[in-house]
Amino acid sequence: MDWKGAFSSLIGQGPPPSFPRSFLFGVATADHQCESYRLDRLDVRDLWESDCGLVMRGRATDFEKRYPEDIALAKSLGCKAFRFSIAWSRVEPAPGKFDDAAFDHYQKLIRAIRSAGMEPILTLHHFTWPLHVQQCGGMISDDFPIVYSRYVREVAARLGRDVRYWITFNEPNQLIFGYLKPWWMSNYAAPPGLLPDAGWDEQIDAVSKLIRNLFVAHAGAYRIIKAANPEAFVGANPLLLGLPVWLQRLINWNAERTTADDLQKQGRRFSEHSPLARGKADIVIANLTKTAERERLVMFSEVYFVTEQRLLGKASGPAVQPSDLSGKAVVAVKGSTAERNAPTLLPESRLTVAGDYPLALLDLDQDRAEALLSDGIIENGIMRRYPGRYRFIGQPLTGGTQKYAVAVSQGNVELLNAVNEAIREFSATGKWQMSFSRNLSPLGLTAPNMPPGAKHPMSFFTSNLQTAGDAGRGRERAVSLARKGTGLRRIQDRGYLIAVAKSDVPGLSFQDQDTGEFAGLEIDLARAISERIFSDPGRVRFVPAKTAERIPQLLSPLSFLDSLMKTYSILSTIVASNWWHLGMAGKLPAFLCPAECRHLQDFVGLDYYWGISALRLDRIQALIDAGLGRFDLAPVYAGALFGHLRYLSEMFPNLPLLIAENGSVDEADNLNRAAYLRAHISQVRRAVGKGTNMLGYTCWAITSNREWGLEFGKSNDFGLYHIELDSDPGLKRMKTEAATEYRKIIESMKSER
Repeated sequence: MDWKGAFSSLIGQGPPPSFPRSFLFGVATADHQCESYRLDRLDVRDLWESDCGLVMRGRATDFEKRYPEDIALAKSLGCKAFRFSIAWSRVEPAPGKFDDAAFDHYQKLIRAIRSAGMEPILTLHHFTWPLHVQQCGGMISDDFPIVYSRYVREVAARLGRDVRYWITFNEPNQLIFGYLKPWWMSNYAAPPGLLPDAGWDEQIDAVSKLIRNLFVAHAGAYRIIKAANPEAFVGANPLLLGLPVWLQRLINWNAERTTADDLQKQGRRFSEHSPLARGKADIVIANLTKTAERERLVMFSEVYFVTEQRLLGKASGPAVQPSDLSGKAVVAVKGSTAERNAPTLLPESRLTVAGDYPLALLDLDQDRAEALLSDGIIENGIMRRYPGRYRFIGQPLTGGTQKYAVAVSQGNVELLNAVNEAIREFSATGKWQMSFSRNLSPLGLTAPNMPPGAKHPMSFFTSNLQTAGDAGRGRERAVSLARKGTGLRRIQDRGYLIAVAKSDVPGLSFQDQDTGEFAGLEIDLARAISERIFSDPGRVRFVPAKTAERIPQLLSPLSFLDSLMKTYSILSTIVASNWWHLGMAGKLPAFLCPAECRHLQDFVGLDYYWGISALRLDRIQALIDAGLGRFDLAPVYAGALFGHLRYLSEMFPNLPLLIAENGSVDEADNLNRAAYLRAHISQVRRAVGKGTNMLGYTCWAITSNREWGLEFGKSNDFGLYHIELDSDPGLKRMKTEAATEYRKIIESMKSER
């Protein structure tokens, strides 16, 4: 952390600058992340999370019932602003049909905020919209600005008199990731997602429509809100990437000169790439759990098998429940998710690591470890191989769900599509169940607690979703030769598929020591993939690998070249530009931001979380990953916030700036949340000292929230007040060190005025 940069303006320059008396310190939250799931009021995120197998919000923080408590907590911190969002799907459950009870809830919420001496900051669209809007084409439909205006007009009519600050679209620049998929990612990062075989041209066409629609919809909303309340302040809050300002200026300069043809070229560069580096294998289908860490290295297919993590001990061992292992050694295999999860699942135990399963079992047998932590399906195979020698300790561990998927190297989009088609057919035609019955039922297993998915996310959006009947036609398409230079074409030209498999997991992937033959559900699926590619299930060669050896089989010493291509793909396209602010400033081409949509804002909103200094350009990839949800791996540099505040102040000299979101997870880049807040607010203060017109600073978030389908934990908890979302039925709000620090900062600023 650059502490010198953070406080340089305070050294040797007399008393530090004070915030203006009108400055709004606040906190924030969002409807989908804090309001309970309702089956009769689903939004697109609910369906997306369900179809993608992500974590559903459930009760979330139960904010719709607990909002008086959260407002009181914000008031106790000294806040003068409370940001929230309207659940569009709840106030307009059907086209043009508005729910009085839902609006009554938000009227009470607004009154409670104002009664606590705070200004409500109302967000109209916080990454969600109703299913009926998506069913009519969603945000890229020609009618979207009209549909959005209908919604805004009703909100403004009912709530406009009591709300001064309005945000039309939360992080509009992030919405493009529902239509544009980077070549190194398996799936779209957000809803709605296009069809799996949507090419770069279809993706960039959708993005062009989206950007234009957002500007047109914002312009309509701006005029509606101002008509309802002429004193209203209206804006939006794009997410800033946190690059050095000189680099951001260069990227913005490129965006200002973008033509429709340029955008097509950029889209192809962003969504299509043939890998420069090749590993020894084509696919890994070897009990490999899909995780965010691994997705930094490879692309994953749809899930084909689900299991739970469990504890295995000697049959004669004393441990009966996980609680019996407090202070005891638990072994996990190197490179497994069990190794990563052990500190969370078993915080009171001592973790030891073994190179492979035979060594882990040796640790058990020789009493160097009391239990083995691994996937239940693997441990079941161990018990079948050594009858009477081992037994489970307790039940499956809460939070230990393991979702197996096939891995391919990044950029192998055509191969990944073929793998997904094979998985869908494997499930839809009953082959998955037949394989399970043949390979796993004899081991005493019943079907797993979650069947393999066989549908495209947001299935209401896709009119030609594959079914069992479609699968045959899909195979006919797949066996045609892929484009030259692609990973799939190289496999087809070679004439066989190389698959990394495990050799020691009965039922899933097991190699007979006498015949050398492989058998199991994963082996059957690998042959189905071969059939998809070659119309011949026999064209697959299996390479056995230990747990830690699986992913390296897809990589090569030249993989850094693809990493460089990732960075170039982003920085050379409009994706990395500050296109929303450029549009508002009248600097974006008219085909993206029409002239009548420019300059329609009363404040300059922004969200800022992570950044890098000019001396650490090597961390650009980590910064990009953080923007897509890898928060705990994010680089922290508060100095970039100061640079961007000054840059935006220069771009909009007559408008105040509002930091609509800034905050941190429990720890990022070796900095805890309290230190993070001190560093970043000091940069805001520094900007004020340089003459920047600041409206306010809103900390994300008042409490722990459901972060968009992620498994809850320290890596995605931004709460000033912590809630044990998964284990506390009472959802108790617990004050953190960061809340104490935030209150001190606010009090100190008041005392200086």
